Amino acid sequence: MASTTAVHAPAIRPVRGAKQAAAPRPRLTVVAAPKAAGSSMPFTMLCTLIVAATLAALLYLNIQMSDASYEINRLQGQSQRLSEESQSLAESNERLGTPQELERQAREIGMVPVSDPAYIDLDTGQIIGETSPTAQTEANPELAVVPAKVAVPPAQIYDQPDAYHGMGNEGA
Repeated sequence: MASTTAVHAPAIRPVRGAKQAAAPRPRLTVVAAPKAAGSSMPFTMLCTLIVAATLAALLYLNIQMSDASYEINRLQGQSQRLSEESQSLAESNERLGTPQELERQAREIGMVPVSDPAYIDLDTGQIIGETSPTAQTEANPELAVVPAKVAVPPAQIYDQPDAYHGMGNEGA
C-alpha cells in the first residue's frame, strides 16, 4: 500500500559559536553641508545691463535717422527752390537777350542806331564811307542818366573775386 507519510530531510542548523570574518564596518564622519547655489543677482544685473544698452543704442540710432531724415527733407526743399530760381534766371536771361530788349536798353543809356555805317579795309587801312555822330543825332550826345535798378555793372572779366563760391555742383 501506499505510504501516506512525507519524507523529511534533516534540518541543518547554523553554528553559533564562531563568527565568520566580517568586513570591517566603515567609519562615519560629519561632512559639511554643500554650498547653496550662487546668487543669481550678478547674472540678472548683466542681463539687465545688456537690455538697457541695447535699448539705448536703438534710441540713439532712431534719433540719428530722424535727424538725417529732417536734413534730407530740408536739402530737397532747398534744391527745389534753387532749381526754380535757376529756371527763373534762365528765362529772364532769355527775355533780356532778345533784340528788342537790347535795343530798348541801348536807347535808355543814350545809344543811337547807325544810319550810314563806315567800314575799314583791313588790307589797306582806309576808311570806306563816312559817318559822324553829330549827323546821326540832332544834339550833342550825352550820357543818359540810368537808374540804379536798371544799370548793368561793368564786367569783371579779369578780376578774380576774393572768395570762390563755385558753380553749385561741387557737392557739399
